[in-house]
Amino acid sequence: MPSEKLDQLLAQTLDAAAGGQTSALGLYGPRGAGKTWWLDRSADEATQRKMMVARARASSRDREVTFGALAGLLAPWRERLLTDSAWATLTPVVTLDHRRVDAVDVKLTTFHFLCALAEEQPVCVILDDLHWFDAATLEVLEFAGRRASRDAIAFISASTDDGTLIATTTARIEQTPTSTIRHMLLSSGLDDAAARRCAEAASGNPGIARALAAGLTDQQRSGAEPIPVIPRPSGEMVDELQARLRSFGDIVCRSLVVAAAEDHGDTAAIRAALATLDEPTTGLDEAESFGVIDIVGGHLAFRDPWVRTVAYHLVAPSSRRSAHRALAAWFAKPEQAAQRAWHLAAGADGPSQPVAEALELVASDAARRGGIASAAITAERAAEFATTVQDRQRNLLGALRWWMDTTSTEGVRRVLRSLDPLDFDAAVARAEATEFLYGGKVAVRWGESADHVVPGDGEPGSWAAARAHRLTVATAIEQGDHRAALRALDANRSLGEARHELAGSVALRHAGEIRRARDASTTAGALFDRSDAYAASVALLAAVDLDILQGRGRDAIAAIDAANQLPPALNDQAALLVARARLQCDPTQSPKSEPLAFAPHGEGVLFDVRAAIQAGVINDEVSSLLTAVELAEQHALPIEAGEARLWLSELQPQADRSKTITLCRAGLQRCGVRAWDERLSLATTAAEPARSRRQADPSLDGLSQAEFRVAEAVARGLTNRHAAATLIISVKTVDFHLQQIYRKLGIRSRTELAVRMTNFEPATPGIPR
Repeated sequence: MPSEKLDQLLAQTLDAAAGGQTSALGLYGPRGAGKTWWLDRSADEATQRKMMVARARASSRDREVTFGALAGLLAPWRERLLTDSAWATLTPVVTLDHRRVDAVDVKLTTFHFLCALAEEQPVCVILDDLHWFDAATLEVLEFAGRRASRDAIAFISASTDDGTLIATTTARIEQTPTSTIRHMLLSSGLDDAAARRCAEAASGNPGIARALAAGLTDQQRSGAEPIPVIPRPSGEMVDELQARLRSFGDIVCRSLVVAAAEDHGDTAAIRAALATLDEPTTGLDEAESFGVIDIVGGHLAFRDPWVRTVAYHLVAPSSRRSAHRALAAWFAKPEQAAQRAWHLAAGADGPSQPVAEALELVASDAARRGGIASAAITAERAAEFATTVQDRQRNLLGALRWWMDTTSTEGVRRVLRSLDPLDFDAAVARAEATEFLYGGKVAVRWGESADHVVPGDGEPGSWAAARAHRLTVATAIEQGDHRAALRALDANRSLGEARHELAGSVALRHAGEIRRARDASTTAGALFDRSDAYAASVALLAAVDLDILQGRGRDAIAAIDAANQLPPALNDQAALLVARARLQCDPTQSPKSEPLAFAPHGEGVLFDVRAAIQAGVINDEVSSLLTAVELAEQHALPIEAGEARLWLSELQPQADRSKTITLCRAGLQRCGVRAWDERLSLATTAAEPARSRRQADPSLDGLSQAEFRVAEAVARGLTNRHAAATLIISVKTVDFHLQQIYRKLGIRSRTELAVRMTNFEPATPGIPR
């Protein structure tokens, strides 16, 4: 059950009891799934509601102690029960003197005692590991749960199955996300690498994660020593499970070790590995008959996730490594490279160049397919097996780049601790990572060089060269020179997958190439989705901006609504986009009704242009909008120029409006912007009465019929290629006719042609329009 729904059930249970109505909630799920965490939360919530909390739990040894769990539940009131004669029946229970116990009297007296407590203050009865409770206690508590009705008592119990719960409502505890478990372990003092390894090995079970963490040495907890694929767990339950598994015999145990090593449960791989190790495969069949595993077709699964964790450590470490090497031999196909590499890594007993190379290839492939975080993890692992300083450094730099691309501060910090700045690339990478973590500009000194980054003697594509390119792109975007940013991006296509695509999308958008911007935005969104929530939100808002420009304002609003909770730093940008989308959806709406749509943002000239547009729209300043048009055209921002003309046309008198609308429509359509088509159509209609009729233009008579058709197509905003396709002629023919048109009309640009074709009629009737 999702945690949100479980929160709601818990609140309803406690609120009902606090209001004088008995309620009972039962939680069930595998051992270690997090039931105790929810019971702890129940206790906290009950305390906040001013409820009295009574709690009991049991272990496997307590099942034979009659009324043992009940004694634990009543322990806080021991003195009261021993001194008040009204509750004398419970004296043998709290003293565990069972010679004088009457089971029926205990049932009734316990029920009445709980009701008496509830009259004083609402009571929350919390029962943990109900499956280990002794039968006598279970009978008493079940009786109390059935008889209570309009008493201020909440029963909240937990068990491994729903058959032993004392509950009217039950909820299954689902797997806990790995990220949640990792943060839980980090808060207990584990190093990030140790917490990540334990969380991954726990497969969504917080109890297993805690047992794995408890089994780590101090050096492993601090990150000073590496950790096995499945760390050795520790605890009483682990000892009991190991004893049970060993009772099945050596053949079963060795079979279970191989099965535990293959985390995907591939039955064919497990049987092949057993054959390679000269082990009989009958051990799997015996394990299934004992109820330890289930084999369904080609898949093997452990019935209890704890068993897999414990079974992996039934043999010596050298035998576990042999199991992994045998499994690696099975995964020989090209598409199985990742599984093979990870088994080779688990089977190695020291640095190994083949293992390092295999993991490095897997990391590169993961990054290519969009798994940036997975690539970073794999590259770090490859660095552990590298046999040379250069190979180790290269893999760490790769991991650092990918962690930065996913905006993971924890990953960046971890790699920085391992990175040794032996060369210029490492120094530059360390400086860039420091800037990434703490903000601001960080200078890098190398020998006697100046306080700025220079590529030095780094190879093409090295970190230093990539850093120089990234700075070039960032500077160009800050200055509003998006065409320069595009040139820099095209010059180096390996700047970093997700950030590169997103930067390219933004630059293309401002350069007026909406379709290409959409392609880059889609790619960036797919990459960021697999890594960091903040970066994914940035990519989402970039895609929403493009939706609006392409006339899909309703889709844009729906996308922002569906994004649940955006990072606070992006709320202003989201509000701006929603306001723009509303304007796009309603062409009759006054722009002043959506002031947020004109809040200036961006960097450099882009900010100045938008600030001028805001002043023009909000304050009806024609001069500000003219300034915006001039700045936008000067710095090659065609979309901003078009939108400035759009809002300018709404302030102009009808006599001047037509030319502005024509220039606006031609400019925006060339960029692929359809957001304002309906508004422009309405503005054109409103401007028509100002012209009694189009004036005659004798120079149009000089155009041939073919030239006129080309002029008409180009005036509609079509490119030469699109005009050729529409008129079913070659692009060269369009180029030739266009030069003749310019010469005959005495003009020099497509914009001037659009104005001439819109405002004037040919003097000679009959020319097809």
